[in-house]
Parts: sequence; C-alpha cells; structure tokens
Amino acid sequence: MKLSGNNDRNRKSRKPDKDVMSEDTQVIKDVSADDMPHRKTPEERAHIDAIIENYQRKKRRRRIIALSVAVIVLAAIFIAWKIIVRPPTPVNPTPTPSSAVTPNPSVKPTEKPVVTYTRKDGFYTFAILGKDYEADLTDTILVGALDTVNGKLNVVSIPRDTLVNVSRSYKKINGLYSHNGYNMDKAREELKSLLGFTVDSYVVVDIEAFEKIVDTIGGVWFNVPVNMDYDDPVQDFHIHLEAGYQHLDGKNALGVVRFRQNNENSPYGPGYLGADIDRIATQQAFMKELAKQCLQIGNAAKVNEFAQIWKDYVITDLSVGNMVWYGLELLKLDSSSIDFMTLPADYNDYAFGMSCCVIKLDEWLEMVNTRLSPYKEEITEDVLNIITRDEYGNLYATSGVILGD
Repeated sequence: MKLSGNNDRNRKSRKPDKDVMSEDTQVIKDVSADDMPHRKTPEERAHIDAIIENYQRKKRRRRIIALSVAVIVLAAIFIAWKIIVRPPTPVNPTPTPSSAVTPNPSVKPTEKPVVTYTRKDGFYTFAILGKDYEADLTDTILVGALDTVNGKLNVVSIPRDTLVNVSRSYKKINGLYSHNGYNMDKAREELKSLLGFTVDSYVVVDIEAFEKIVDTIGGVWFNVPVNMDYDDPVQDFHIHLEAGYQHLDGKNALGVVRFRQNNENSPYGPGYLGADIDRIATQQAFMKELAKQCLQIGNAAKVNEFAQIWKDYVITDLSVGNMVWYGLELLKLDSSSIDFMTLPADYNDYAFGMSCCVIKLDEWLEMVNTRLSPYKEEITEDVLNIITRDEYGNLYATSGVILGD
C-alpha cells in the first residue's frame, strides 16, 4: 500500500542546491551541472571554495602591488617636482652700518648703530634689465616684488637717466650693466644703493625676446597713444603707426615700447612731450596688457616655446625650476593684482654736464617701503647711496660723499 502517490514526482522535480552555483565559481568548475552524477560532497565544495579563495587572494595581491607601485611613482614625481620647481633663494639681509645724512660732503658722517632686517614671508624681488641695440645700455630697468602671501605683484620702472652715485664719469643708471663689465654682481650692488636691498634674482633680456614673445601669443591688442613716425637707419629701426586701438604683432609692439619722438619735421609733431617718462608710461600700459594675455589659460600650452625664447635671449640666475615656479605663481594673479609705477624724480634736471633724473628722496623711500622692500623693518635714507637735492636745491649724497670718476 502506497502512503503517497506524489513521492516520485516530487523527487524528479527537485533542483540542485544553488549555494555552490554562484557566477564567481563557474569559471573554476571543471564539470558542468548537467554532467554531475551526484550532488557535491562537503569535501568537494570545500576544495572548490579553497580554489576560489586562492584565486581571489592572488588577485588582491596583484592589485595591492600595482597600487603600491603607483603610489611610489607618484611620490617620486612629487618629490622631484618639489626639488626642481621651487622659488628662488631669497637674499638674506646683512647688517648694514648706518651713516648720517649731510648736505655738506666736507662734514664727516656720524657713526650710527648697525641696522638689521628680517625678511617678509613669501616675498621675492627681482630686476629685469632690457638692453638696447646700440651700446648695450640698459634702457629698460624694472624692479619687481612678488608677494605670494597677499597675491600681489608690484613693478617699478627706473628711468634710464636716473642719477647714481658711482665712481665713474657716466653717472646714469642705464650704465649699470655695460659700465660694470657685464658683471651682474656689481650691477646688483649699484641697484642696492638705490633700493636698500639686494634683489633676489635678475633677468637681462635681449630686446628681440620681447618681439618673439608677442608673436608667440598671437599679438596684443593695444591703444597706441600717439601717432608714431620715426626712422633710425643706423639701427634699422622704423615705426609708423597711427594712434588708436589696434592689433600689434611683435615688430610693431617693439616699435611702440621703444618709441620716444617723431622724425624732425614730421606732420604728426614731436611725439611724446614728456620724452622718456611718457615712453615709460606707454611701456607700463603695454606690459600690463601683455601680462593679461600671457596669463590666459590658452597660452599655458606654449611653455616650450617660451622656454626656447628664454634660453636663446635671456641671461639670468634663475633655474628652470625657479622660472616654472614664477610662472605658476603669476598664473594665480589677475590683472588687478599687478601694479606698475615709476621712480619719483625730477625728470628734467641737469647735473654733471648732462640732463638727468634726480630722485625725490622722501617719495622714493615711501615707494620702496610700501611696494618693493622684502624687509619687515623700514628702510631709511641712512642705508642708501643716492644723489639728490636738499631744500635749497643743492646736490648731496645720502652716504655723505659724492663719488668722483
């Protein structure tokens, strides 16, 4: 007698257990479900699980090794980047003996205590000297201060005719490079006599570099301030542009920043009434437009071209890593964070048998201390060596002695 008529049907419809049939184990099983003569024993399932675990363990080990290698490579790149791409080494201030200021060179200066200074954090100074074509005089002299803490760049133009207290007959600042035998250590010392500090780094630029940089970024839109009509066959320098907003290629841009006056009897008149000072104003306006375009993201891809120009036309104590660092810092700025100024002076003075610019001492000290100085302490006239005029119009040197030839 049958107790149940459904036992055979129930046995036939029963399906294999799915706990050993996961997708992760299918690739490892060497026998398909249809070929199994019987259900896996616990020992067989344990063996398969062991194979799967071993496979997963090896896969995890490979991932860990790959990740470790990637971390090591990235760390090496980061360390190399930090070693190579870095700011220039700041010039540490040295104690400077002070001397009293006296308008009378015959009076011996009174000794004063030694002046000491401490550097501001994230503050870097530099000088850019632009050579002319003819006599290697540095007709463009810029002193800059980059404040990375406050995101500010200040650049001061020093007129080429600025009077300096040096032991040579040619007492103009534009002789600081060629008249010092192209020795930048001596040139920096000459600048220090005006600034009260030694610039951290320098750049001497062949004027052709300017033209090539402008062409590299595709030219610059600029408002030419006056009609320019000038020819110098000796230097093969010609500039003929009408005033107004226009697109300038490298050649015309170079003409604009070098222009001082029109040809004699030009229908456009004399050109700049302020001569070199008006030219400096135009240079500063143009440099700001140039900087604005150079800092555009699109020009970041032209690093190799800029580097080649730098290599061919620039003399500097900056390393490649220093230059990359400066470039990255400048990219953080916008045009409103960049200020151009001009050394305050009497631009139409006359001394030592030549026309010259005589520094206005009080105004210059204020500009140095608020815009250029890398020191926390104030720079005073005691540490400068400047020829200026007293309240009666007499020339005197802040060091106490006007140097001879």
